[in-house]
Amino acid sequence: MIKKYLNKFFIYFICFSIVFVYIVNVKVVWIDLIESSSYRIPYLLIFTILTTLLGWSLFKTMFTDPGRVPQNWGFFLNDPEQKKRKFCLICHIFKPERCHHCSACNRCVLNMDHHCPWINNCVGFQNRKFFMQMLFYVILDSYCAVIGLGYGLYVEFKNITLYLNSEGDLHFIDALLLLCAFGISCLASCLITMFFKFHLELVLSNRTTIENLEKKRNEETGQQNDDFNQYDLKPYYNWVQVFGMSKLSWFLPIQMEGGRPVGDGILWPKNHHNDSLLLKDHVSNPIYNGNGDNFQMQQYNNQLLHSNNQQFRSSSTQHQ
Repeated sequence: MIKKYLNKFFIYFICFSIVFVYIVNVKVVWIDLIESSSYRIPYLLIFTILTTLLGWSLFKTMFTDPGRVPQNWGFFLNDPEQKKRKFCLICHIFKPERCHHCSACNRCVLNMDHHCPWINNCVGFQNRKFFMQMLFYVILDSYCAVIGLGYGLYVEFKNITLYLNSEGDLHFIDALLLLCAFGISCLASCLITMFFKFHLELVLSNRTTIENLEKKRNEETGQQNDDFNQYDLKPYYNWVQVFGMSKLSWFLPIQMEGGRPVGDGILWPKNHHNDSLLLKDHVSNPIYNGNGDNFQMQQYNNQLLHSNNQQFRSSSTQHQ
């Protein structure tokens, strides 16, 4: 119970800190303190755009379904023992590979990364892209705030020098607010940068937070000796599995054509060899043989997203 209230307090404190830093940076620094600077309008415009993109990506992360499991997908599982291992006793469905049950959301989530209390939602197959974009814009916004508040502190320091020489006025409250906001922004920038770096490495290696924890647990217990990841398809292909093939949608929190995650979150291509990558789809047709020149990403997308869905529908029809 105490931990629950501490988590809520921490979340409210972070939200208050974000609003506090934004108000101090805009109102105290760039409206009251620095009225005649030529950088005022461009800075406020950039800061407002970054904050808007941050809010947009946060909204998409919160309200996008992270990945709902189809009820009858389990017809792909032919091994009875495998079905037993993958059956969720709470949701009463078969769990695809890389799918986990979230106790907070009380449902199974495709390619679940983790449950994030900040967004009150899971990060999974459908909204992991928005989560990464949110972290990216938080970093840019915090860096922008550090620059603006640092410039404000510099101006305030000059005012203090003039005050000591009896040539100006001292605004003690403004200086204190600037110092607090600058400290919060620097701390947030360092923490979010490390957090983003961690998740970026997971995306580029085609791992989730849960899989990374399982890997470390297996290494500690001696159940896993190597670092081989069967889902690792090389960084670029790992990237488009999350962000889609449209480069424009890599930076904008939108679900345009080509901006959706590649695949369906149920069937995953695998790297079966360490030295020579050999990715195969559900019907064992090779789509990559280790040479990047003959890899057609459109074919890759079609095989995962369309062929698998057609097989899924035909399998469902046969078992009805």
